[in-house]
Amino acid sequence: MLYTLPNETYGFRFHSSSTLHLPLCQLFAVGHDVVSSQNYRWHGLERNDGPLLLFQYTISGQGRLTLNNETIALTQGMAFLVEIPSDHCYYYEPEPANKGWQFLFLLVRPHSIMPLWNDIIEQLGRLPSLPLDSKPIAALTELFLAAKQGEITDPYTASSYVYGFFMSFKQFADHNPVQSTMPTAIAQAVEWIDSHFANMISLEQLAEQVGLSKYHFLRSFAKYVGMTPNDYVNRKRIEHSLNLLLSTDYPLERIAQEVGYSSASYYIRVFRSMLGQTPATFRSNKHQLAYKRLFFS
Repeated sequence: MLYTLPNETYGFRFHSSSTLHLPLCQLFAVGHDVVSSQNYRWHGLERNDGPLLLFQYTISGQGRLTLNNETIALTQGMAFLVEIPSDHCYYYEPEPANKGWQFLFLLVRPHSIMPLWNDIIEQLGRLPSLPLDSKPIAALTELFLAAKQGEITDPYTASSYVYGFFMSFKQFADHNPVQSTMPTAIAQAVEWIDSHFANMISLEQLAEQVGLSKYHFLRSFAKYVGMTPNDYVNRKRIEHSLNLLLSTDYPLERIAQEVGYSSASYYIRVFRSMLGQTPATFRSNKHQLAYKRLFFS
């Protein structure tokens, strides 16, 4: 589908006093293009349409980006994220082997989307690589096609599409292949915790068991699992306690012991911090919906 998209750009300028106070994602433009002229050049300090955030993704061919005094070749699967205005320049440079630069791009106002933008850059950098069939590129294509078909006619619809793209991008960042390639030692630690969360050994002992120093173990675990070992243990314990609350009449003291907590009071405190209510409240409300499984974060 991407290769047959029309070379078109769609702009959006929704102005309404009734939406100014709302946290809507403000879509500025979305487009697909194939350029082959050396006249294609955009400098981030020479534009007057900012402030904007630009995501641009190379489908085929090659472009160039100058950023932080470095020139990068933008090849298939590479994207870049820059703010406008800022000191950057992206352009097409004709070469014998380069028959053109095909890309998708998205421009949005920083309002409301900046926290997601910053998180993605922190995780993936300004030059992430994304497979052509990845969810973020599928979401961006869907946004482009909705614009082409005239379906984005109000700020609410526009915001929904923009937010959907960035949420799929954030999800990709959270599970990108670089981070998800878990070292054997960390995978062994996760497997051990999954089986022994109710009878945990110390983190020093667990680190030694998988052949790492405590310091290296803690850093690596947080990097590849996305949370500290203690947080992961608590998550497994609370997940198991949910099943016990829903399927048994055990008192809280027994459930706390079953999942590895030293007292019911400590169990209640952890439960409340993670789910926003006490175990007793959760159990008393269980008749409202028959959960097969409860997902939480």
